[in-house]
Amino acid sequence: MKLIRENILLLVIILIGIALRLWGIDFGLPQLFHQDEPIIVNHALAYGTGDLNPHFFIVPPFTSYILFFFYGIYFLLLNLLGVLKGTEAFAISFFRDPTPFYLIGRFLIGLLPSIFNIYLVYKLALKFFSKNAALYSALIMALSFLNVINGHYIYTDNLLVMFVLLSYISIANIIKNPTRLNYLLVALLSGIAIATKYNAAILVVPLLIAHTIVAKEDKRKLFSTNLFIFAGVMVLAFVICNPYSVLDWRFFLLTLTGRIRASYIGWSHHIRYSLFEGLGIFPTLLGITGLFLVLFKRFKEALFILSFPLIFYMHLALKSQHFARYGLVLIPFLSVGAGFLLFDYLYPKLRSKMKQSVLLAVSIIIIIPTASKSIKADLLFSRPDTREEAKAWIEQNLPASSKIAFGDTSFTLQLKQTEAQLRRKKDIIGRQPELKELKARKLDLRLKALGDEKAYEVYYLVEGGETEGQFFNMWPIIRNNLDEIREERIKYIVFNNMTGSESMRRFHEKIAKIYKPIAEFSPYENENFRRPYDTIATTCIPIRSKELFSRRKNGPYIRIYRIR
Repeated sequence: MKLIRENILLLVIILIGIALRLWGIDFGLPQLFHQDEPIIVNHALAYGTGDLNPHFFIVPPFTSYILFFFYGIYFLLLNLLGVLKGTEAFAISFFRDPTPFYLIGRFLIGLLPSIFNIYLVYKLALKFFSKNAALYSALIMALSFLNVINGHYIYTDNLLVMFVLLSYISIANIIKNPTRLNYLLVALLSGIAIATKYNAAILVVPLLIAHTIVAKEDKRKLFSTNLFIFAGVMVLAFVICNPYSVLDWRFFLLTLTGRIRASYIGWSHHIRYSLFEGLGIFPTLLGITGLFLVLFKRFKEALFILSFPLIFYMHLALKSQHFARYGLVLIPFLSVGAGFLLFDYLYPKLRSKMKQSVLLAVSIIIIIPTASKSIKADLLFSRPDTREEAKAWIEQNLPASSKIAFGDTSFTLQLKQTEAQLRRKKDIIGRQPELKELKARKLDLRLKALGDEKAYEVYYLVEGGETEGQFFNMWPIIRNNLDEIREERIKYIVFNNMTGSESMRRFHEKIAKIYKPIAEFSPYENENFRRPYDTIATTCIPIRSKELFSRRKNGPYIRIYRIR
């Protein structure tokens, strides 16, 4: 009976997790408001040309290969049903409306791994702690804000968490049963994890700790062939998932050594921002306390459990980026730590039912803040974005072919460019440093996909001139100079409050002194144009609570000016 009750509780927790991640999963579509999603989707579609070389290793290609496989199934279904015929019609359908492609990706790369991770955290906690601790760990995973919002996105992070957890559970099996088969399984999963995101290579450390624990009981096993087989299979699994790391090894090494953006972030940033805001202050502190408390109770197990999150956090502090999603892989371990502290350490010490009931109440109260943030985020996901509203207003009020400049290449709405302007893009293909043929093919498909939708002459304001490798979609550009804008006969400028450029903010202030906006779209509750409280989040779902709860809808504050 107790087992049935526990299984029902786990099922309820997973169902809550599903609901929170499904709610608003179609946000923004057919516009694209997550800056990183197109990286995965565009590469997945580009493999359809026959070239499986990603020509881009900053983000490992394994995630886009997975999506390419499922796009292939989608293509076959459409052809079998007679909806579309041929690869060109399939590609044109994407440029006309990318909605089904992004929904497939969000479901397979965002939603499903994020839900599976709830169950995997339960299984990991169960390897070392009680079922109550495991259930509470799963509940934290289901409700935590950072997990919920990333469950809506097509990116590598949810897959990384999934393969790290699968690897960890398999490594834990080695401690109890050090068979060659278990070593092979860990090697396979670890290689796939590294192919998902390179920093998963830290998994080698807990494996070596587990191997050492096994070898202490039998010294002969310290240099067993299992360890060397593990190394070979792990490398082989990585290469199979990322074959062009070998076939195009020069460019791969160039990327790893010089093109991946990473720098010193500091020791407190990801705790204060990614974890306090993404998981909650109390769950984070309880998780950290619980993990270190295990050191005094079960030293060997604690060393194993702590090794990956501890080294991973050192990596985040010393050489990473400041985005909150980088802390996502730490949340499972903190969830397990909090579960142990509350239900395996404190709960047994409380002898009276009253005290135990109070602890249960406290355990629920401390996760209410992160759960409320998750619900608020889903409300924002499910409402019209300010960029959707601004686009609809422009199409209703501004004549077709009007010249419109955007004050930022990020966080902006997307308008169809005129056929003439698209054709002029052919001039810059020759100035692109890489993938000229692929970009020419993409431009040809975009021209064929043009329909009856209103189109405009779109420009992007930047400091300075065109740079080598300027993003093909963010062209043509024009300097943030009012005389040049007038000379080009640009009639409208669209600014938003998310720009990180001080020069662009000063230019906006200059324009605001000369002209009054002809339209404004605010995401806030009765607030004027202001800088956001969260300047790090790049998807316009802010991470900081102050910014999140100040909003009634998603997107930046947008102002449109008419230049006379």
